Amino acid sequence: MDAEDERELLKKIRALEEGQAELKRQVSKLQRRGSSSQQPAEQSSSASRCTGMSARHHMMAMQSLGQAAHVLDLHGKVLYWNRNAERLYHYSSAEAVWQDITSLIIHPDDIPALNTIIGNIFTGKCWRGKFPVKKKSGERFFVVADATPLYDDDGSLMGLICLADDTRTLKDLIGTSTSGYYYYPKD
Repeated sequence: MDAEDERELLKKIRALEEGQAELKRQVSKLQRRGSSSQQPAEQSSSASRCTGMSARHHMMAMQSLGQAAHVLDLHGKVLYWNRNAERLYHYSSAEAVWQDITSLIIHPDDIPALNTIIGNIFTGKCWRGKFPVKKKSGERFFVVADATPLYDDDGSLMGLICLADDTRTLKDLIGTSTSGYYYYPKD
């Protein structure tokens, strides 16, 4: 990999990290909303005052992330699954939410490695790397993932956030060309 490819890859990693930071903020807000006794209108108004965006716009931003995004609770259950996760793994959000992540996208041979990664994330470490996953059809492939702990406003660990992209997509982007490409998101 030459210097130009490395710079391009670093740009992509930074974009993943920025998207992940925004996802952390949004999931924290969503979980606060679920445990708060405030009325939804009050919460929406409060969130809007702080960020200039409505709760609906926050959800639209989460769905518009260019990477597959999922949030897991402390037991490995999926709490959030965005549109790109649906496209990447071929499970709808309705199918994925509340399911154990290992039963959805992890081959049984790879569960011990995933458990090690998750265990380290739950100690406060972040993880970035290439990992084997599978689609609903059983097709196996690799993703480049960036996973970090998710904390609530009190600083208590509440789960993790993972952003991922198919390594084949990244290889296409950082191949011999240094330019990106435009596309229309698929619904």
